[in-house]
Amino acid sequence: MKLDEKLVSLRKKKGITQAELAENVQVSRQAVSKWESGGSLPSTENLRALSGLYGVPVDYLLNEEEPSYEGGHAPEKEAEGRPEPVHEGKKKALIMWIAIVLDILLLAALMGVIFANKSTEEPLVVDEIQREEVEPNRNFDIEW
Repeated sequence: MKLDEKLVSLRKKKGITQAELAENVQVSRQAVSKWESGGSLPSTENLRALSGLYGVPVDYLLNEEEPSYEGGHAPEKEAEGRPEPVHEGKKKALIMWIAIVLDILLLAALMGVIFANKSTEEPLVVDEIQREEVEPNRNFDIEW
């Protein structure tokens, strides 16, 4: 069985629409349609996501020859203890948000330290500063 046929069969066994599958894998419905019609192939990342969603090995999806599994079908993966695949874009966005939050906290802490130090210092009064007259040194001995 070819990949496109397996994808259609597995999706129907799961009882979900192309739109629902697209949402789960975070691709467009048109991408799912192209995969299932043989017009294009899913990326490695999407194959992993499909594998996790359907509970079959990626090897099962990619091999046209049917592996000799007991019962004539691909074994179900153990759902317990196995995290669902996380889209790389979500990981990057999460890391970016964590970095932004940490930056804001660091900036707030620095501002707190700066303002705490300023409030303990006595204010500077300009009239109390003594001016000192300095005469320029006019004894330049320049030799050419």
